Amino acid sequence: MKGMADLLRSGATMLSRSCPECGTPLFQLKSGDIVCAKCQRRVVIVPEGEEATAEAGVRLESLETVIIEKLVKLGQTMSRESDPEALKSLSELMDSLLGNLERLRASRTA
Repeated sequence: MKGMADLLRSGATMLSRSCPECGTPLFQLKSGDIVCAKCQRRVVIVPEGEEATAEAGVRLESLETVIIEKLVKLGQTMSRESDPEALKSLSELMDSLLGNLERLRASRTA
């Protein structure tokens, strides 16, 4: 309840919709973002008929996150590696991941 009161005091508007996770009323901030006071998470409301498009966008974002995480780990591995053949193999893998990331980002803006 305190979280809801704080949101209202900050100028947020309580919506007629509830959080899909916990059922608590959702609030729209002045910035336009919609949040759940209990879960303390941002909520995206998708208009009917656009669920598949939104779901695909979330999957692409998730895939992008995985690729970036792998690139970071690969960079850490490369910094510890001294064998030229291993470095060549790691470099090729990094190049492949960067290419995939670039194509993924290009597909989202197309």
